[in-house]
Amino acid sequence: MIQRISRYFSILLISLLCTTAVFAQYEDRTPRKLPANMRDKSEEKLSLPLFCGVSVSADLVGPAMKAMNSDYAQLEVAARVSLREKFLPIIELGYGTSKHTHEETNNTFKTKAPYFRVGMDYNFSKHPFSGNRIYAGLRYGFTDFTYDISSPNFIDPIWHTSKPFELKDLDGNMHWAEVVFGLETKIWEIFRLGWNIRYKARITHKRSAYGEPWYIPGFGKNGSSCLGATFNVIFEI
Repeated sequence: MIQRISRYFSILLISLLCTTAVFAQYEDRTPRKLPANMRDKSEEKLSLPLFCGVSVSADLVGPAMKAMNSDYAQLEVAARVSLREKFLPIIELGYGTSKHTHEETNNTFKTKAPYFRVGMDYNFSKHPFSGNRIYAGLRYGFTDFTYDISSPNFIDPIWHTSKPFELKDLDGNMHWAEVVFGLETKIWEIFRLGWNIRYKARITHKRSAYGEPWYIPGFGKNGSSCLGATFNVIFEI
């Protein structure tokens, strides 16, 4: 398990460094010229229309975790609109799965469920026409799910019989908030790469009286807060 986690973070770190290097290379380029009808002639400054494009993206971290047989993984896609290349409303949809066995108790936790997030990013880049972005934003997330908890058969101390222990379809849900920081770079035409890190904080949650869920779809390991990251392939028109 420790080796899988180390491999996962090594791959993520290399991806972040590569994307950051590409961003730094292109961010300093002179913005491309626009047609005359997109320039503010009175101030000789570049101006942008309200609607600058729409994009769809997919996260590669979840599939990588799935391929490495991680205890949990989530497949996620997103759709985003660019308003004046500054305000970026976004919706993220995903499906999280987990199967985790505790190393000491051998108790097993299972769940799989969809989740969603909605929010807004703000682009701080000084060169909006370069195709690169450095941004920060907020998200609201929610998931409603069921989970199973099981353990090895229980041996009755009196009758010495074996009895199974399994709790199925326990109900849970969670509302949470995220603070996001990320970089994004234009690679070619409509193709972009980007990454972000996220601080996630629980707002409210529901759990069964029989036991806490180990993993929350879309949030991560159960707790009052946690960190997350995504590495995204993006297509924008």
